[in-house]
Amino acid sequence: MCWATADLEQLAREFPKGPIKHNRSWLENLCEFYALDENPNVLAAWFTGEFVPDIELLPDDTIIDGLTFALRKFFRRKYEISPPVRLLRSNWNSNRHFRGVYSYETLESRRLNGSAASVLSMPLTLESGEVSLLFAGEATSPTHYATVHGAIEAGYREARRIIQLDL
Repeated sequence: MCWATADLEQLAREFPKGPIKHNRSWLENLCEFYALDENPNVLAAWFTGEFVPDIELLPDDTIIDGLTFALRKFFRRKYEISPPVRLLRSNWNSNRHFRGVYSYETLESRRLNGSAASVLSMPLTLESGEVSLLFAGEATSPTHYATVHGAIEAGYREARRIIQLDL
């Protein structure tokens, strides 16, 4: 989402529900909306930034009202926006397995020979050439980094590599 400076300055006053810090609204952390290919009636929203822990504690109706406000702010002139019928959310930040993190490629990592994922997935070897340490996880997936299915695929890749080792 790309808020105009004037809209950001008024956002906390126009939509006062939910957390506000230093006259900044939690809605500033609304990063994007996108429709799911598998179900065009589902609209996904991503939040990033300092308000995420606070957003996870908000009641569903506040999030629904905030998302509706944002959609209307951006699309009111072209579309009649009705509020979401249902909210299904992930508490990725407070999930003890993830704590809100996922991998991403930086500009520096894109300059590497090959992808960052291919570099990260290379096994460490002893001087003898014997494999000593393998790496899996979504950050090592060349096509699905930052996803759960990328982590699963990388795990299968390394399991196949272990099976092929001459132990």
